[in-house]
Parts: sequence; C-alpha cells; structure tokens
Amino acid sequence: DAEVEAIAMRVAMAHEEARGGTPRNVSTAELARAAGLQDYPGFDLVSERLGGEERAIEVKGRAGVGDVEITENEWDQAHNLRGRYWLYVVFDCATPQPRLVRVPDPWGKQIGKPLGGVIVGDEAIFDNGEEDE
Repeated sequence: DAEVEAIAMRVAMAHEEARGGTPRNVSTAELARAAGLQDYPGFDLVSERLGGEERAIEVKGRAGVGDVEITENEWDQAHNLRGRYWLYVVFDCATPQPRLVRVPDPWGKQIGKPLGGVIVGDEAIFDNGEEDE
C-alpha cells in the first residue's frame, strides 16, 4: 500500500536525520539516477553518516506486523554491500505509533529464505534488529 510505504520512508528518513545522517531517497529510477546510481540500485535510501559511513537502506513498511519480501535485486545488493546494507522495517504504520526496527547486514545474518525474492519473517527482524527504546 502506497500510504504505508510513504509512512515507512518518512520514519526511516527522520531516524537517519535525528542521528546526524543525510538520507537521500533513491527509490525510483529518476531519483537513483540523480544520485549517480543505476536505475534500480536495490535499496531506497542512501545515508551519509557522521564519520563518513554510507548506508544503503532498504525500507519496508507494514500496516501492522508481518513478514516482508526482499526482491532478488535487493537481496543481491545486501550480499554485495554487506555491512553497508541495512534493512529498515517500519511496523504498525496504520497506527499512531509506527515502530522502526533496523537490521544491519541482513544477508550476513542469513535471516531470509528464498522464495522468488527473499521472505524475511517478522520474528527474524525482531531477533536481529535494533529498536529505539
């Protein structure tokens, strides 16, 4: 649902900005090209963090809680970028209090199971992710 995804992107960008990052939306071919990337880079945000760290962030949103699907392209980039690739899942987007869970290096943690793309269970996200207190 487009509204859920829009909420998830806003939450992810706000999180990055609150931690001194400079996130850029690269979720469409046009935005990716403008950022000097290929049309479909396999992630939604690029964030320049303090100290020169750059994160490639795939953002997924859910109205409530549930599994997320990572496409083959996204999973390939998770493999290629490893520690620079983060999965940000925003649960409860249909509520007044969305919850962001961040998973660093999801490929390295092997939290997904292939099914065309890769299905990542909500339990694996919670077990491997980081949530603000």
